[in-house]
Amino acid sequence: MANSATLSQLRTRIREQSDMKNSDFISDSELLSYINASYAELYDIMVQTYEDYYVTSTTFSLTSSDNGVYALPSDFSKLRGVDYQLGGEYVTLYPFDWNSRNARQRSVNRLYLGDLNLVYRIVGSNLRIEPRDNAVGDYQLWYCPSFTPLSADGDLVDSHMARNGWEEYIVVDVAIKCLAKEESNTAHLLLAKDQIKKRIESAAGDRDMDQPERISDVNRNGRGGNVW
Repeated sequence: MANSATLSQLRTRIREQSDMKNSDFISDSELLSYINASYAELYDIMVQTYEDYYVTSTTFSLTSSDNGVYALPSDFSKLRGVDYQLGGEYVTLYPFDWNSRNARQRSVNRLYLGDLNLVYRIVGSNLRIEPRDNAVGDYQLWYCPSFTPLSADGDLVDSHMARNGWEEYIVVDVAIKCLAKEESNTAHLLLAKDQIKKRIESAAGDRDMDQPERISDVNRNGRGGNVW
């Protein structure tokens, strides 16, 4: 099984799968749009396993003028965690529910919770830290970046996918789209796609078979619920 797959190789395999190797019915530019749509779909499947295949991190600082608001990175897709630097070490922050968004601005609640009881929430394309009048400091953001489409013939499919042969999902899915446009039968490929998807979802999960994920304790002060 190949350990890598280029855009050019995908294109060839798709044309073979759909029996369009010597056909101009689907142009290369149209095929590229199909490939990237299916590639993005496969990327989403792998992200939804929550096995951190594509997690990255960045650090940022908030000043008093930021009012507790940080503009998320341009390649941001899904959040995996927010840390606040306290005494040279990072502490985990937790999201607040929307109905309690103003709770930490009240002086009585601030007295009860403590000044460093920071919480966060994604609002639009920003990360909002509460209480915003005490959000000054250094942070670390863990997130899944957005999908990067293929463009050049030599561009490689992600190594996690290629080393396991999961790029076959792209090949089959695009072949379905090509045959559907031709109004040809796609039943056999739809069945194959379903089987490949089930295999990926099963195999991509539980990467750490020695120590699987435990249920997180979210019933703590930092959770951000109402305090009364």
